[in-house]
Amino acid sequence: MNKLSEKSSLSISLPMLIQAVVGIGALVAMWTSTQADLSALQKDVGQLQDQVKNIFQMQSDPIPSDIKQDQQIFYLESELQRLRDKIKKN
Repeated sequence: MNKLSEKSSLSISLPMLIQAVVGIGALVAMWTSTQADLSALQKDVGQLQDQVKNIFQMQSDPIPSDIKQDQQIFYLESELQRLRDKIKKN
């Protein structure tokens, strides 16, 4: 087995060197793209988690007064209609 020394040399063909550089460049580009996609997905997941927390909070909040008033108005309208129908029958 030959030992490495200052006089040792290595010869690589130019096409092989170009392929190696292009291959390494492609791997770096894929890694960068994957990291960017992963970062975007993590951001989206964080936003979705915040939205779900807000929805759960809204479910436990008391009913707004507008909705209560609308329900009361609907009830009163139906009662008024029932009484009008009752009067027409008599």
